[in-house]
Amino acid sequence: MDWLTKHAARIILALTIAFAILWFSNNFSYGAYLDGVARELYASYANDILLPFGFYFGLCALENFIPALRSWKIKAAIAFLVPSIMEILQPLWAQGIGLNFITAEHLGLGISFDPFDFFAYAAGVLFAAFTERKFLNRFAFWN
Repeated sequence: MDWLTKHAARIILALTIAFAILWFSNNFSYGAYLDGVARELYASYANDILLPFGFYFGLCALENFIPALRSWKIKAAIAFLVPSIMEILQPLWAQGIGLNFITAEHLGLGISFDPFDFFAYAAGVLFAAFTERKFLNRFAFWN
């Protein structure tokens, strides 16, 4: 497999995963199939798991252009820290203190601080890293 084909396949797959996660998180109705506690947990934490997972694969698509992203640890740290920083800033967004150019709601992260979100971010990132390292690394175009 030549260099261009290998990297194009990796970029296309990584972006497909990232955009599929983003599409799903924006279009799946909370109440369509779930009731009670399951609906509440999905509404509270599904995006907090899915979006860092997709963000990790968005970073995978960039690693051919940004060599620092080739380490799964760097991608995992970035995919965890970005939503974590946004979580910490949510009280500022909720109060409208100088951050009105984009809101946390626009990014799918809500407007209320929840410390359990950090566990959801970590779960999403760790699952993405596991998926990349244990499943996708088996394919020639991914390595």
